[in-house]
Amino acid sequence: MDNRIHTFQNDDYFLQNEDFIRWRLFQTKESEDYWEDYRLKNPHLEKALQSAIRQFDAIEINRYRLSETDKKDIYDSVFRNINQYRRRRLVMRASAAAAVLLIGVLSLFFINRMNKENRDILQQKGEVIVGEALPDEEIYLISAGKKINLTQNSHIGLTEDGKAFVTDSTSSKKELLLPRTELNKLVVPYGKRSNLTLSDGTKIWLNSGTQLDFPTEFKGKTREIYIDGEIFIEVAHNQEVPFIVHAHEMDILVQGTSFNISAYKDDNSKTVVLVEGRVKIKRGSTHIAELLPNEKIDITENNILKETVDVSEYISWRKGVLEFNSTPMSEILRKIGRYYNVQFDGTKDTKLNEQTCTGKLFLSSNLDSVMTSVSMLSSTVYKRENNTIHIIKKEMPMKQMP
Repeated sequence: MDNRIHTFQNDDYFLQNEDFIRWRLFQTKESEDYWEDYRLKNPHLEKALQSAIRQFDAIEINRYRLSETDKKDIYDSVFRNINQYRRRRLVMRASAAAAVLLIGVLSLFFINRMNKENRDILQQKGEVIVGEALPDEEIYLISAGKKINLTQNSHIGLTEDGKAFVTDSTSSKKELLLPRTELNKLVVPYGKRSNLTLSDGTKIWLNSGTQLDFPTEFKGKTREIYIDGEIFIEVAHNQEVPFIVHAHEMDILVQGTSFNISAYKDDNSKTVVLVEGRVKIKRGSTHIAELLPNEKIDITENNILKETVDVSEYISWRKGVLEFNSTPMSEILRKIGRYYNVQFDGTKDTKLNEQTCTGKLFLSSNLDSVMTSVSMLSSTVYKRENNTIHIIKKEMPMKQMP
């Protein structure tokens, strides 16, 4: 197996693995024994595992204390939600993972129940957001007029000699025959994520709802790709051949650097957040900005805002974490909606749109556990009926532990 491709996947795998998260949060004897055995059987993954441990432990997640009664309330709430919507063979794993996510990441607030009478009153006032889980779609690649379906988190690796390989989550690897003279289009629908390594060694993570046009190999005086959506990119340095990212009337010029681009067609603003290096941003032939590390530019139709930011808030999605810093509820739901393929309505007309939240949210494969966590973080009530999700404001605010 190509070591570059294998290493590329490992950190993401551990940081999004629910057993790994449970181990790092509770570190029971059972989990310690399991992971010690795992290390012995997989010595080639030790470096990636240690890297994941360092990154996980660096996140401050236990800033508030919960009593044993509060923890029991959280567990009971999670078990009720999971048992309703997961098949029997998945209940134990999903329930435990959901409880871990809530205890470890969102142990910020008490649970404060709302009775049916209060819920009905709030619904009459319009203080409710309704979400609808949408039909699942597959990741696919369009090349030479042919459509190739890919699995979640599949990695496409291109080589300098024009070959392409797809590695799935089971490390199964197969070669693709891609044309050298045409652009390929990778389509990642809402609810999915993917990643690839370009022929020059540039690495790209694609968030949900993203399309990327890229060549099988780079030729000429520039390296150019086209995106609609959000990517995190680590550009391989080549001073002689500049790298250009085209994104909705915005061009980002680089030589070797890493940054995040969010440029969805249906978003009013497009953002670029620089992690390392330096980038220049143009609109047509007009140079509009140059970014240094930890700087963000926010571009709308009539305004350009440049500011210094904490980049982790904008790039944590690729590690299965969403970070919020006084983030409006509408923005939180938009990100969660894209990540899990859920469409939320009512965010413009309800007062919940004005509410802001701060915290970190680990994203598991289970939507119910995440939505329960969001309801705790935002002092709301979450209720799911089949594919319909109701988010309702609580009558009384949650109390924070001293």
